[in-house]
Formats: sequence, structure tokens, C-alpha cells
Amino acid sequence: MNLRDYLHQIAHSPTIEELWDAHTRQMADYGFDRLIYGFTRYRTPTSLGDPADFVILSNQSTEYLNGYVHSGLYFNAPMLRWALNNEGACSWGSLAEITQRDGLSETEKRVIDFNASMDVTAGYTISFRSISARSKGAIALTARRGL
Repeated sequence: MNLRDYLHQIAHSPTIEELWDAHTRQMADYGFDRLIYGFTRYRTPTSLGDPADFVILSNQSTEYLNGYVHSGLYFNAPMLRWALNNEGACSWGSLAEITQRDGLSETEKRVIDFNASMDVTAGYTISFRSISARSKGAIALTARRGL
């Protein structure tokens, strides 16, 4: 689908399910076949709020979601740290630069090891502009396996 048709479709999707379906199909055409979107309205300096209040959309496997989201591993993800402190897009290739500059904690290393075990190794994180200090939204676009 061309960009104009894609934007028209998502702008006119009557349900979140239809929007998410169109978005995941379009991103797969671009090479990003696994996505996870998260949003919170209850962020504080030390928390993202109660996970029961998060909006999470994903087409990642149940195994990945259990290990990354439901176990709380996401909270120590280096790219989440980047997303919380920045707006815009960041290639996961810059993780080496971030690591070199800031170093990684043991819990962050566990996230990287888990992601590698699930072939979540290449992609982009997009951190959306927050409308308040307490809200934050971001999406991880994971590239096809083998990239």
C-alpha cells in the first residue's frame, strides 16, 4: 500500500483493532514484522505506573510478551531508558554507542540477552512527544529475524 493510502486507512479506522491491523501489516512491508506499543498516563520519576493501567499493543509472540512485559523485564531495557529521556526515533544500532557512553547495568544486560535469545536484535524505537510529564508513549519496531 502506498503511504497516502496507508495514512488514509489508519486515520479513518473506526476501531483500534482495525488501526493496529493496518499498522502492523504496513510495518511488515517495511521489514518490521514484530511491534510493541506502550503508553502510560501515570508516569513518575521512579515508575511508569501500575502495569494494569498501561495500554499495550503488540504482535510479538506470547513467549516474548511473557518474558519481556509480564515479568517486568521491559523496565530495565536500555531503549526504554532512551525513550523516557528523548523524543523521536533511535536505531537499535546506536545501542553500542549508548552502552559505551553510559554503560549497562546487570539488569540491562539481562534484557539484551533475553532479546537476543528471542531474535529481537535489530529495529527502531520511536518515543512520542508527551502531552504531560506523567504520560509517555513509545513503539518498538523489530526487524525481521536475521537482520
